[in-house]
Amino acid sequence: MLGGIYNALSGMGVQQAKLDTITSNLTNVNTLGFKSEQAISQTFGQVLRGHQGPQTNGINIVGKTNMGSVISRVVVNQAQGQLIQTGNNLDLALNGAGFYTVQVASEQGAPRQLYSRNSSFSIDRDGYLITSQGDLLLDVAGKAIPLGQAEFTVNPDGTIVTDENQFRLMITEFANPEQLKKTGEGYFSRTDELEQLATVTTQIRQGFVEKSNVDVVNEMTGMIAALRSYEATKKLIQAHNELLGKVISQVGTLR
Repeated sequence: MLGGIYNALSGMGVQQAKLDTITSNLTNVNTLGFKSEQAISQTFGQVLRGHQGPQTNGINIVGKTNMGSVISRVVVNQAQGQLIQTGNNLDLALNGAGFYTVQVASEQGAPRQLYSRNSSFSIDRDGYLITSQGDLLLDVAGKAIPLGQAEFTVNPDGTIVTDENQFRLMITEFANPEQLKKTGEGYFSRTDELEQLATVTTQIRQGFVEKSNVDVVNEMTGMIAALRSYEATKKLIQAHNELLGKVISQVGTLR
């Protein structure tokens, strides 16, 4: 009986996690370049078997039991959002699967490279091209891009042309972009195992921004389903609790 309560509680935890993910998606529906997420749940037994090591591989499973469910992973939807024309020369939307490469200061002091789909940029007081978070956009040499107050155009291949100079934006594509990790503020980090593609096909559209890829209708549908499941599970816990109370107070009572 207690097992039923534990299973129901784990189910409520899963639905709460899904609601948190949906809330985050809906909150960022107007955030440029935002990529929606989906929380994936599995039974605890499936997750446990997925983490088995050499010491437990090959051990036969005896019988079946339901040990509840947990969130096994959160999947990032890397599909491209809609491109909207703004006419602003500092709006540079990526048309394809690539990412801008950005230099971000870390807490340890040494800057690190992160990746972004941010499409709205500006010039800082030193004349460098920066993201909306104030971080430096990098060229193919891994250096900041000094534009100053010069007029410029950006070709589809990422070449920035001014009257006196040319720069090439560092656009990075990955074999499995869904393996990138969100680090906050629209940035992604990569693991050493994630393969970087040698050929980049992503193009840049100057004067455009990329909207988020959040599907509001789908998110609202998921929210309703999660809320209904949460409420149903809560009633199940109440029923279990009432039954447990009867067991304690009535079963075994001398009459």
